[in-house]
Amino acid sequence: MKIRLIDGSMYEVTRAEVTNGRLEIDFQNISSEEIQKIFSIPALLTNIDLLTDDDRVTGSIPGYTVYSGVMLLGDTKTLLLNTESNATAERLANAESNAIAANAAAEAAKTMSVEMATQVTDLQMAMCELYEGMGV
Repeated sequence: MKIRLIDGSMYEVTRAEVTNGRLEIDFQNISSEEIQKIFSIPALLTNIDLLTDDDRVTGSIPGYTVYSGVMLLGDTKTLLLNTESNATAERLANAESNAIAANAAAEAAKTMSVEMATQVTDLQMAMCELYEGMGV
């Protein structure tokens, strides 16, 4: 099994899978230092292609661009990659949520304002009728 990065570089791997929300890739023939050097560049990791031994693409894994380290177990080095939290998307969702809540509050206030204005007008009319009835 092989993986191919955005720049076209290919590496032999023994496993590549998403586990507990992180991408784990096992290497046998690359040192930990080389793995760190290669996979610390987020631009190379925006889409990782999975290839067979004869270079046929079997899938791709997008979005795992944050280098989280290497675990060693015997001769196997496991690369850990995570997705970057999208703070901008979270802020936009929060802003949209706040805007919806503010709009609902404004609509409720508008409805109450119209009701209050109607009640004030009714009271003014009643007072006018009372004054007219009293001859004032």
